[in-house]
Amino acid sequence: MYCRKCGAQIPDDSLFCPKCGTPQNVELTKKPMDQSSNSGEREILKEMKCPNCGAPLNPLAGEEMVVCQYCGTSISLSSEGWSKVKSHFILDIRVQLKDQALAIARNFLDKSILHRHLYEKSRLDQLGLAYIPYWIIDAGYTAQFKYKKMEAQPGGFVAMNLGGRGGFIGPTENVQTVIESGTDVGMVQYPVIAVENLKQYQPPDYIFNLQNKRVIGNSDINSPVKLLNGTIGEEKARVMGKVLIQQWEMRKLQKIYHHNFLAAETSVDISDVYLVHIPIWTAVFVHKDEKIVLMIDAHNAMVMEELKE
Repeated sequence: MYCRKCGAQIPDDSLFCPKCGTPQNVELTKKPMDQSSNSGEREILKEMKCPNCGAPLNPLAGEEMVVCQYCGTSISLSSEGWSKVKSHFILDIRVQLKDQALAIARNFLDKSILHRHLYEKSRLDQLGLAYIPYWIIDAGYTAQFKYKKMEAQPGGFVAMNLGGRGGFIGPTENVQTVIESGTDVGMVQYPVIAVENLKQYQPPDYIFNLQNKRVIGNSDINSPVKLLNGTIGEEKARVMGKVLIQQWEMRKLQKIYHHNFLAAETSVDISDVYLVHIPIWTAVFVHKDEKIVLMIDAHNAMVMEELKE
């Protein structure tokens, strides 16, 4: 298998290229990139320059969001062409060591009776750290929903046995199902992964704590941890964000009302969209014939999602 970015030969099923650190998509990396294909498009891309410092951008074909390697400016392709992303932030790495990441993975895998000693019974296959770009959709939402509710309605009488002392007629109640309506209003900073072929980094219900985000700087570009470019621009992220927030709200209501939940219509009002590079550890374990992939938020020290392959 070959790296989708630099073309280096790498082991099969690698999540990251050991040479350049780029996350891999197995289906897209079975052969080296054809340097002769799309040559015209690539020549045009090579002419792109950073609007902040004037340095060449040299994005790969398909990339719609590029971080300038000289000044750290993020540039996005929209219907109006290449332009500077107005807000670009980064989260610092707090889980810096591999042992720290593995300790978080151990706690997660062994947290329940069903998972007891799962960490010890599994083999670590891969462990890597990278800065993953997310578009953050800062939005308000209003959901109008319906759910079932059981209500007791008075009516009817029943004979009561008093143990040989006769009986009496007492009231009883009929249980009926009624349909109730509700409204859920709130705000959310929902993340949309900015890389098309890294869908596994789109955890459906995990919301990042962005309280300590800061503006990205030159020193971040020289970090040994790779900052990935993106293939999803701001315009597409807005469209995706609305759909994902509606689905997220639907799942939230289903968890509250369980089988009594009926339906919901959610409107989403986006107030802002900005880019954040978030450090994420990817840990792959093998248990018997099953792969377990954990994605660990390296800023907030939490497991984002567990995937089984």
